[in-house]
Amino acid sequence: MSSKGSLLAGLRARIETLERHASSPALRALIPDAARLPAASPPWTLGAPEIDAHLAGGLNAASLHEVKPQGCATDAAAGASAGQWATALGFALRLAVRRANALRAHSGAHTHILWCWPSAFARELGLPCGEGLAALGLDPAACLFVETKRASEALWAMEEGLKSASLALVVGVMKEAELTPARRLALAAAGSLTPCLLVTDPRSSAAGSTATRWRIGAHPSALHPFEADAPGARRYAVSLERCRNGALLSQALSLPLEWSDETHRFRVAPALADRADEPRHARRGA
Repeated sequence: MSSKGSLLAGLRARIETLERHASSPALRALIPDAARLPAASPPWTLGAPEIDAHLAGGLNAASLHEVKPQGCATDAAAGASAGQWATALGFALRLAVRRANALRAHSGAHTHILWCWPSAFARELGLPCGEGLAALGLDPAACLFVETKRASEALWAMEEGLKSASLALVVGVMKEAELTPARRLALAAAGSLTPCLLVTDPRSSAAGSTATRWRIGAHPSALHPFEADAPGARRYAVSLERCRNGALLSQALSLPLEWSDETHRFRVAPALADRADEPRHARRGA
């Protein structure tokens, strides 16, 4: 191997080591303003023990995580519909709620979330509503939205937001992130102990340097406990396709997760919850 090839191989190995040990003192020593960073980040969990245990206690709060919507089941080339994108974004927002709540409980400080995306996505999917964010559990005043003309500009804004070490979470929505930008985001997340969520097109290649990768689809909700014609708690068909720090996955871990608006946490959806009242209704009609 040439001297140049040996140098590149050594740099790649060093980057991979830094990504695996995001919060190590060696990495923090490389950051000029490391003294103003938090000493540790509180656990960032989903709230469902069945999946948090598989994540070695929760999501790594100093890493890059990728979320993909489920694409069209009959035509992979068609990508995801607006509804499928909205489902994935809803899951990402609920992860943001979990992150903000964890930080608030840990330090009592107000937390800000940076959301970056190209304007084409904003026009197609619509802007998040302040009332909806508040109902979900996020303070609209703490959510910073950045629209850019190009995806590269959104990636730059995300990286700068991560480097500021003043945010609870950075979220990016775009078609894809190539290897170099994804690595830059991962290193910035590790350096500032600030997590980054990247929501990308299901047709694009998986982003590099991610701690986890999720594929999110809609799942039928349970019956509403007080109104039979109303939908119950929001449910997601969740597949964990990659988990760097958890158990090795021979295949994707797939679970139906249900979100509680009262407790702001996920739980594994009961398999028969949506059918529990069917026998009673059937007896009434008999």
